[in-house]
Amino acid sequence: MIKEVSLIIPSQNAETKVHALLRSIQNWEIMPNEIIVVDSSRNKLSNPKDIEVFTKKLSIKLLIIHEKDLYPGHARNIGIKNSSNTFLAFLDTSTKPSDKWLSSGLDLIKAQNTKGVWGSTYYQADTLVSKIFRASTFGANPIKTFPGSILNKSIFNICGLFIETTRAGEDGDWMSRAELQRIKMSSPEEVLEYNQLNFMNVTKLIKKWFRNYIHTAKLPFFSAHKSYYYYGISFMAVLVAYNWNRVLAAWDRDSIFFIPNITTISVISILTIYILMRGIILPRKKGVSIGFIFPINFIFIFLLSALLDLTKALAFGYSKFFNN
Repeated sequence: MIKEVSLIIPSQNAETKVHALLRSIQNWEIMPNEIIVVDSSRNKLSNPKDIEVFTKKLSIKLLIIHEKDLYPGHARNIGIKNSSNTFLAFLDTSTKPSDKWLSSGLDLIKAQNTKGVWGSTYYQADTLVSKIFRASTFGANPIKTFPGSILNKSIFNICGLFIETTRAGEDGDWMSRAELQRIKMSSPEEVLEYNQLNFMNVTKLIKKWFRNYIHTAKLPFFSAHKSYYYYGISFMAVLVAYNWNRVLAAWDRDSIFFIPNITTISVISILTIYILMRGIILPRKKGVSIGFIFPINFIFIFLLSALLDLTKALAFGYSKFFNN
């Protein structure tokens, strides 16, 4: 069945993924009557014969727009401006929707009389390394995402379009604006799959984290989150460096305030709390099983989390002092 929906897909150097996604649409319960791929690859995206045949056969308008060096927000804005339907659906090339994704979302919007439905993404991890990556970052539960969202186009008249000058975080910024405007949205029933963690290594992950947070740190919605990192790191540094005995006990061992080895105790206490939080408590809150965390994986989860936190702090610092 064909519905009057515009599917918008930003793409960059992902021809194989785009073709796989377009081919999968033939299996959907409901298909969009308009597909807009905004491609910013070095070379123009091709349109294989089989995709051209099935879209023409079903009278699906396939529009491939090629403009070099676009960030995702800019690409989505071009798709929105070129769309011709009331409802817009959004996917990324690295996400895989179920065959019921579009039909389920449209049914929810109609049944609940909302302006749209958010996306929900499950980060697939099939290897031990990718599972540790997932435990240190997104977690094992599906999370709310912009990819997978289906929206009434009128929302963009209220919330505005995407920020076009940032490589990452523009979707979170837009979602925060929608929440501030109290846009009535449905919660999704269908979940998208993201499988790129299976192809990550530590170097790629660190580079991606640093690059993304340099851009994200500039966005208004993230300023509070950024401050928490500054304050948190500053607090830890002050707490470790603070010399309790010198200030309160004047190094008098008979003073009731004198605590032997206070610096060592402070460091051990902070480190213990940090290990518990990043290695056990936060992964559990994100759906990682006890069986995976113990007996030893919590150590690797903690070490990677600490490395990512340091990378994030460095990215914030770089953004603050060198990227204003």
